[in-house]
Amino acid sequence: MQFTSQASQLKYRPDIDGLRAVAVLSVIAFHAFPRLAPAGFIGVDIFFVISGFLISSIIFEALDRGDFSFADFYSRRIRRIFPALSVVLLACLALGWVVLVADELNQLGKHIFAGAVFISNFVLVDEAGYFDNAAETKPLLHLWSLGIEEQFYVVWPLLLWAAWKTRFNPLGITLSIVTISLILNIHLVTREPIVAFYSPFTRFWELLSGSILAFVVLYRSPSLNSTSANTSSVVGSALLVLGFSCIPAEQFPGYWALIPVLGSAFIILAGPTAWINRKILSSRVAVWFGLISYSLYLWHWPLLSFARIVENGDPPVGVRTLAVILAIALAWFSTRFVESLFRRRSRRNGLKISVLCVSLAATGLAGFWVSRMDLSLSHGFETRLLTRKGSEHAISTSLKWYRGKGDWLYLGNDYDNTVAKLSLAIVPSSDQIRATKETFEKLAASGSKYNTKTALFIGPNKSSVYSEYLPDNLKASPERYIGFFLDELTKINNLVVYDPTDLLRSSKSNGLLYWMTDTHWNDRGAYVAFTGFAELLGVRAPDVEFRRGRPRAGDLIGISKLKNFPLHAEDNWDVIWRDRPAWTEVGLQDASDSFGPLLRVVNHKPLSQMYVWVVGDSFQSGLRKYFNATFKEIWYLGHWRKKLKDLPQELDKAKRKPDLIVVVRVERSF
Repeated sequence: MQFTSQASQLKYRPDIDGLRAVAVLSVIAFHAFPRLAPAGFIGVDIFFVISGFLISSIIFEALDRGDFSFADFYSRRIRRIFPALSVVLLACLALGWVVLVADELNQLGKHIFAGAVFISNFVLVDEAGYFDNAAETKPLLHLWSLGIEEQFYVVWPLLLWAAWKTRFNPLGITLSIVTISLILNIHLVTREPIVAFYSPFTRFWELLSGSILAFVVLYRSPSLNSTSANTSSVVGSALLVLGFSCIPAEQFPGYWALIPVLGSAFIILAGPTAWINRKILSSRVAVWFGLISYSLYLWHWPLLSFARIVENGDPPVGVRTLAVILAIALAWFSTRFVESLFRRRSRRNGLKISVLCVSLAATGLAGFWVSRMDLSLSHGFETRLLTRKGSEHAISTSLKWYRGKGDWLYLGNDYDNTVAKLSLAIVPSSDQIRATKETFEKLAASGSKYNTKTALFIGPNKSSVYSEYLPDNLKASPERYIGFFLDELTKINNLVVYDPTDLLRSSKSNGLLYWMTDTHWNDRGAYVAFTGFAELLGVRAPDVEFRRGRPRAGDLIGISKLKNFPLHAEDNWDVIWRDRPAWTEVGLQDASDSFGPLLRVVNHKPLSQMYVWVVGDSFQSGLRKYFNATFKEIWYLGHWRKKLKDLPQELDKAKRKPDLIVVVRVERSF
């Protein structure tokens, strides 16, 4: 297949390096100073378009000349990608060895292996969940995008080569894949947002947009005149400014990703002679940052992440600033003395490739080995060379979980400062209490306008109900942290505040109410809590019995990574309905959040005619069957973190007003 190229070969364009600078600096600004660049994450999408454009241009021209070689293509990729990546992975392993505790170092080892074989995006999808540790504490989280690029580099050259050999139109194939990938992205962004973000199948359209641009520039479009070039550059720049200023992170990528993708494409299409490209993007400073952008991207996130781990929270601005400066210095060093050493072609090219492959493979295997090690004795908090804030709240070797007496497991301080709150080592500030009260006051006041009752349903921490099984070195305070909030919330008109802690404590003799290896109440505990709530509302609770179920491994088994841990059947109950309920579930606009589909439930045998809205968290899951069996109609609207502040506006807009709005919140979330 032959096409008439508009240029004999791809020439170096300093403005593209300048666009790389925009991409990497926006990402760094988002990570280090998110208030200054709330949508800086779209820098990754700019990178995708640039990569797709440059790689496809190289492949198209080589195929056109008839001298395309897979060996040459992949050797260039190896010399470009492997050197700095190997150094960063080894540096993270070394720093992690002296800073991290056992479970954190195990996870870092897994991420090093995933980064070395370019599957970080798949690993992150697999890890995603309610009790996954915060993204900010994963030093190699950012390698997800490198994984997607490398997966693209594996697939795309093969497809283009096959299309060329079989005389299929490469532009048609590219457009088809772009369309499918974009549709899949839009379809999944509200249903499976984690998959939509990390999957190559929902991201390839961005790289392929660069491929389409490369084809158009090479074969379909003559050089733009000055007016057209400047117009294209201005439009592209305006789109990027728009994207940086208004794209919401919680709805990304989806349709929003079109803004940075099109913006980048218009800027590249404008060519190097457009005024913005020539004067701004091709400036010495922009080009310098563009030339070190790959190494800078690799270095910046681990430094910020380790700083956050050591500080046990957001580091001070000064620390973040120093981390960025250090990342720039390390990026310059890596580019000057590591990348350049291998990127130059020479007679020893084969040796260089071998050294790089062996080095990255050895690093990956080292990470895999670390991920499987038992580090509980060698990597406790007391053995770390660097003192970490918050380590005083660690029980044993982890901030994520701890073992109580017998076979009871509890959630650690990493999650909402649970241990510090339990011992009352910290107390809420007046601003925190005021902000929480104001949120519920707005909801209650909005409900009053429409005769809608509002209720706060607390899901007590397991440590509040079963404090007798806490380890001896952890003493629960008689005064509860949540009490500071409840004292104020109970003063709000039209807000029922329901805390079933005392009821659960007094009901323990009838059987275990929480799973021993889980953070949540079991079906029996949820029922006991619900009966008290129903009595408070003046409605009848469903009539049930309980039968002991099978042993069940709870979420704390997954968090702790414990193997062969004893499980007990006495903490699990099967619900036996004396009068079997009947309800129908219908998805709300096919949407979902982290707790499953958003639902409308219609009860065909209701005990109450109330129409109820529910927003909640994981403690809502155990209550759901009892809500469904009691009320006439229930709408589950999602997680309270996402929905609570918007509920007054949603209530104002609703044509049909609910009789009751229930907010289910776990105790530790206050």
